[in-house]
Amino acid sequence: MPSWGVHIAIANKLNKKLKLGNDFIIGNVLPDATNGIIISEISNVIRHSVTHYNFEGENKPPKNDVNKFMEVYKDKLNNPLILGYLVHIMTDNYFNKYTRENHVDTIDGENVAILNDGSILKGVTPWKLKQKDFSKFADYLIYNEKLGKPITLTKDTLNLIEELNYELSLYDVLLIIEKINSIINKRVDKIDECKMFTLEELMSVFDNCYNYLDEEIENMQKKKILERR
Repeated sequence: MPSWGVHIAIANKLNKKLKLGNDFIIGNVLPDATNGIIISEISNVIRHSVTHYNFEGENKPPKNDVNKFMEVYKDKLNNPLILGYLVHIMTDNYFNKYTRENHVDTIDGENVAILNDGSILKGVTPWKLKQKDFSKFADYLIYNEKLGKPITLTKDTLNLIEELNYELSLYDVLLIIEKINSIINKRVDKIDECKMFTLEELMSVFDNCYNYLDEEIENMQKKKILERR
């Protein structure tokens, strides 16, 4: 999955067109917010496989079941938090598919990483190496001011949260907003080199992912699954 900085930057770019406000930004990080790792103080810890609708099990390629999510929330997609949630799991799928197809191979039964110079690196978990590169890419996006401005709780946020099929308290929501703003306000003085990808490559994937999401949202609007704004 991309880092929160990447998710926030994608949400910020989409939001310039959708104009769904801060709640859409919050929704774009919700699937990760309850894993107990990114926000250790969260009151309701839920497994990643549950929040991401990914029930393939251990050692299976990560893929979130977007259709299952759509089935569960089909009547609630005009809720900007829930639409943001959907965008998150679609973004994960897009970046993970690209990684799997371009930077992971199997040699003698072992998953190996294909580095950005074309060489093979054995003895590492490609997905962990990918996460390190995604964190560096998030710093690149922060440095280039792609994440937008800090956000606040809106008058509608808690009502919108109630439409989720799990519970989040006001305390939890405030923790999530605090974490989002700490990423947006992060001071980045330099960008470290990536190993699996190049920054230019990741920026291309980012732009292509944005175009994919924009088209999918337009299709949902045409089908009247979503309201046009």
